[in-house]
Amino acid sequence: MKTKSLFFALFALLLGAPSLLLAQSANYKNPMSINASGQVKDGTGATVGTVSKDRMIMDAKGQKIAFVDGQGNLVDAKTGKKMGRMGKDGKTYMDANGDLMFTIKDNADETCDIVDANGKKIGNVHDSYKGSACALHCFQAGHTHKQ
Repeated sequence: MKTKSLFFALFALLLGAPSLLLAQSANYKNPMSINASGQVKDGTGATVGTVSKDRMIMDAKGQKIAFVDGQGNLVDAKTGKKMGRMGKDGKTYMDANGDLMFTIKDNADETCDIVDANGKKIGNVHDSYKGSACALHCFQAGHTHKQ
């Protein structure tokens, strides 16, 4: 009986592994982005949320999940807990512990690349939303409200 269970678990793992690898490669090739209208897109191009001009971050269902306050802090809309903050230079973002999460790199067009602390491009944001680029952190880290 133990052998059947082990075989089934290995079989399920083998079936699921390719789809997990494809999902990871899609996100690597097409990082998350915030377009000119404030739509937050995942690595596959699906809209997963929005960022308003007043820096309110909402999931795809319109639920408020976070906002950027007047001091550049990313705040959880439900708990009021500070999740991170913008650096004084306006191009770096730190988590709540003060550790670097990512930096903003201006491009020649109207967009900015978002680069993590290891130098890997993790997203792209329209220039008009770079003050809210930390919204991508909410979606990548799964801070959306569960129903």
